[in-house]
Amino acid sequence: MIEAVLYDAQGHDREVSLGEGLPHLDTHQLLWINLSGRDEGEIARVGQLLDLNPHSLSDMGHGGRAFVLANYGRYVHFDVAAIDRDKSSGSAPKPSRSIRLDVLIGPGWVLTAHEHPLRFLQEFRDQDRGETLIGALTAAGLASSLLDWHLAAYLTALEEVEAFADRVDLRLLSASTVRDDLLHELVGARRYISSLRRSLAPQSAIFYGLSRPDVALIADTSASDPFARLEGRFERVLDAVEHGRALVQSSFDLFTTRTAETTNNLIRRLTFISIMLGLLGGIAGVFGMNFETPYAKAGLTGFWTVVISFVVISGCAGLLARARKWI
Repeated sequence: MIEAVLYDAQGHDREVSLGEGLPHLDTHQLLWINLSGRDEGEIARVGQLLDLNPHSLSDMGHGGRAFVLANYGRYVHFDVAAIDRDKSSGSAPKPSRSIRLDVLIGPGWVLTAHEHPLRFLQEFRDQDRGETLIGALTAAGLASSLLDWHLAAYLTALEEVEAFADRVDLRLLSASTVRDDLLHELVGARRYISSLRRSLAPQSAIFYGLSRPDVALIADTSASDPFARLEGRFERVLDAVEHGRALVQSSFDLFTTRTAETTNNLIRRLTFISIMLGLLGGIAGVFGMNFETPYAKAGLTGFWTVVISFVVISGCAGLLARARKWI
């Protein structure tokens, strides 16, 4: 599906049809073409309208990852790995789906192409509640704004990691025992963070390359400024991903600590029981020795006296151990 939006800083922003060709673009106008679905016919149609190089058309057609910044003289073509996912609730976040987003920046126009719908692109359009001055931007300025929303999607995904880590830490600190299913959730969160980093980190070549002087000459003479700021934004988002991984690691460390604490408590209880059994066994052995002693002839009264003594000794020892927090 081809969508085209004409931003007019001195008129009305509107959707336009490309059936009759490209509209005439004045200095206060900017055209954004969004190609969703990677249909070969639509790619060829847009390529004819914008006079794109066949290599660009081929790159947009296959949809695989490339992370290449290509200079075609009149325009610049690069791709990034966008993410799009639904928010999860309660359980660990699931790995995000990575979608290739092609961006082409030319004189007065920006072309984006992707196979599946991207929520942040629609949100960029939905933010316009009235007439805007986007038409006064350069093509590089519009592209940098779209890329900023692209990076913001990663920050939104990281919010789920922070919320998940808070939930896990609260469950670990408030529960008396550690449930084994938490380990599976922590592993899922680690995979989620890894998927975000694998998608974001290779894009460094794109975000660093956009501020090169040769790219600025093609897109706009002042394009290096927004792209330089975008480079700093990319580094902060990458640092945030690393911070998210540290959060998951800290939750895992807390899990292992609580597991070790539970194991220690169990060992203490078993040790206490072993000591008590040994003590009671020793007393029973003394009374069971085969010697002629007065207490050996006490009969049933002596038996119940010994049994009650065992109960009293065990109870007192248990209360003392509980008071001293041995068990």
